[in-house]
Amino acid sequence: MHAQASKVSPAVRDHFLADHRRLEDLFERLLTALEANDREDMALVWTEFESGLIGHMQTEELELIPVLQRDSPRSARIIMEEHRHIRTRLAELGMALDLHTLRLDTARAFIDELRAHAKSEDRLLYQWAEESLDDAEKESVIQLLAERVRAYRLRGGKG
Repeated sequence: MHAQASKVSPAVRDHFLADHRRLEDLFERLLTALEANDREDMALVWTEFESGLIGHMQTEELELIPVLQRDSPRSARIIMEEHRHIRTRLAELGMALDLHTLRLDTARAFIDELRAHAKSEDRLLYQWAEESLDDAEKESVIQLLAERVRAYRLRGGKG
């Protein structure tokens, strides 16, 4: 019976990795707009990307990392330090975008940082969540991520 229940449990990892892909697609759109020097599209895509990334990190910080902290304080600390770094870089890039000084190589370096962070999260957070959370906790986290994605999309420059 327990084995069957685990087969139908929600896959937290799949939902967070899908959100990583969504954010990476947005950033690729930003790079395209940056290459084309399309300032209007850059601003719209940046707003959606920044809002989405912040919402994604907030979901992890409010719903997953506090529980991870009890099981693995070191892993929780690593992820939180990476999130602080990402927020600093977001602010720097956002300012550069506003001042029309954002360089393509700087933006590409940032997406490389985000990809490395995503691998770290998958290893330290998402796999742990799959093994440690019960089905109700998983469903709750997935629902909160979906709600934040919807809310940030509504506020993130899509209309």
